[in-house]
Amino acid sequence: MHLLHPPIAIDIPGRLDPATTGFDFDGVIADTVEAFLRIACEEYGFCDISAEDITSFCVEECLPIQESTLNAIFDHITFEPLAAGLKPMTGAVQVLKNLSSLNRVTIITARPDPRPVEGWLEDICGSRICSNIQVLAVGDHDDKERFIRRAGLRSFIDDRAETCLALCEQGIDARVFAQPWNRSPHGLPVLSGWGEISHLIL
Repeated sequence: MHLLHPPIAIDIPGRLDPATTGFDFDGVIADTVEAFLRIACEEYGFCDISAEDITSFCVEECLPIQESTLNAIFDHITFEPLAAGLKPMTGAVQVLKNLSSLNRVTIITARPDPRPVEGWLEDICGSRICSNIQVLAVGDHDDKERFIRRAGLRSFIDDRAETCLALCEQGIDARVFAQPWNRSPHGLPVLSGWGEISHLIL
């Protein structure tokens, strides 16, 4: 007769706690670049640029598009994400659904108003899922740390390497979501996509 032993918990290096991990929105949950490139081409005729051309978080530094046009495109995506056709990053919706069934999911965005994000999430994920997702709009890329602490988070995933570096200096486990504009050496953990996030967090 063989005795049944309880399963052994395996400690995965770099594992993320689903109860204390928060997420940025643009470039992590939402595929903002796809929307930007599509609108730039269809509405303004800039069809010869790609995501690989966006080598800086400040797009005016790397794209031949005047500032007023950039502002118009980003305003469209920021305040009317559904009308702009903003899509989720591959795999993001399923992971968010799984996470929201376990814990409250916290999204902290540098956008100025949470309502367009909340409306987009409800359309994409459904009201039941969104009832356990909170969106905190900071309005400033450099002011996320106090909101992260207020939400009781210990880890955060963001596509802006500068934000992650600042958070790490404050003792927060910050991970960089891989994008063309954060490939310069920064020494922080990089997540290749939502498949990797799912492996580390669920």
